[in-house]
Amino acid sequence: MHTLFHTVFSPSSRAKDVLAVLIAALMLLFWALFNGYPLFFSSDTAMYLEAAFAQQVGPDRPILYGLFMYFLSFRYSLWLVVIVQALIVAYLFYLWFRYYSAGNGYLKYYLIFIGLIAFFMGASFNVSWLMPDVFAPIAVLSIGLMLFASSLPMYVWGFLSVMTIVGVAIHNSHLYICLGLVMIGLFGYVFGPIRKLLYGSGIKLKRLFLLVGLILFSALFSAYVNYVYGGGFSSSRGGKVFLMGSLVEMGVMDAYLGENCEHKNYRICAYRDTIPNNFLWASNSPIYQQGGWAGSEAEYSDIVGDILTTPKYLKSVVWKSVLRTFSQLMHFDTGEATLATPRIDMTFKRFFANEYDNFYNGKQNQGKLDFRFVNHCQMAIFMFSGFIYALVFYKNGMSMPIRTLILFILMALLINAWVCGTFSGVYFRYQARLLWLIPLPIFLFLSKYNRDKA
Repeated sequence: MHTLFHTVFSPSSRAKDVLAVLIAALMLLFWALFNGYPLFFSSDTAMYLEAAFAQQVGPDRPILYGLFMYFLSFRYSLWLVVIVQALIVAYLFYLWFRYYSAGNGYLKYYLIFIGLIAFFMGASFNVSWLMPDVFAPIAVLSIGLMLFASSLPMYVWGFLSVMTIVGVAIHNSHLYICLGLVMIGLFGYVFGPIRKLLYGSGIKLKRLFLLVGLILFSALFSAYVNYVYGGGFSSSRGGKVFLMGSLVEMGVMDAYLGENCEHKNYRICAYRDTIPNNFLWASNSPIYQQGGWAGSEAEYSDIVGDILTTPKYLKSVVWKSVLRTFSQLMHFDTGEATLATPRIDMTFKRFFANEYDNFYNGKQNQGKLDFRFVNHCQMAIFMFSGFIYALVFYKNGMSMPIRTLILFILMALLINAWVCGTFSGVYFRYQARLLWLIPLPIFLFLSKYNRDKA
């Protein structure tokens, strides 16, 4: 314990590094500072807060992010939530530059990278947003560093483990994204050439098994939290209803109901001709005519199960899933910061009355936020990074660990697009939450190159 304290807090332990992390966190808070208050998302932010203050799990999402806001804000200021989010992200990227690229000049590349993703990509928006989306990159970054870094101090392992558990547990989709990444690594070890590539990149089998354990533990942790707050021992909330909505958007549900309603006594058949495409949230959706999410879930589970076990419908689902995955890959504009709905307005009045004026007068609520410049820059960075990576693999350039890291980031984006596009829908914010990881390997390479050259 004395050694850990000395390492972290002694004057000789890189005061410059601490200052760099604080500067990075400040840059990552740009959009919250510019807005004059943390950003919110339609009614979703309100739903998380309502569940936490009511101490009751809602039917459509885990309660964990609501509790995160509830406890970190001390029920006084939501600024504390986005500040902590900024510090976590800033510190995670610092760990990547410190333990993956190292060298004396890594802070320079670290701060330039943070400036790029904060001001010209969506990192600051996600950090400044009162939504669990930022924990998707937090989980991916934590898993990646535990896979790729050759050696890490025990306190860093502890921090990364906690971030993995919380990041995976905080949203239903994060479990499948992170588990998919790790399972691909495990599957790769079956094949000799891929095993050689993974081992040469520092990805050891025992680390993959460790991460599988952490991810499964996070699912149990999420289930336990839901159980404590009255949601039953389940890590997923409303998963079948979300998939039902996706099947409606795919057009599969219309075909299924048309062929089965005559001989299957589903209640939803009464609404077959009036089902809105925005199935999950439209006020005239059958969900809200049939007892809400909880009252509909049993029937929808039967329907979804029947579709996925019937070859004719499954073939259509697979094909539509492929199309939606590639559509989601290219839908990544950032900045879904709309005007306040009556629901979120009332939530802030009830729970954060002392900050209501700041919330109400923020640029978001006045319609004065414009993300067009950021989105143009983000597209340019995405295209440039893609060109560089194509060149790297064509020319067999950079080192094997960097090439494997590029594949890791790209695979995270692909799995994210598949999970979200297939099981929920194609929405900009799903892909925007991870896109700003894409230039990371370039900056890590530059930092490594600078170290090796010196």
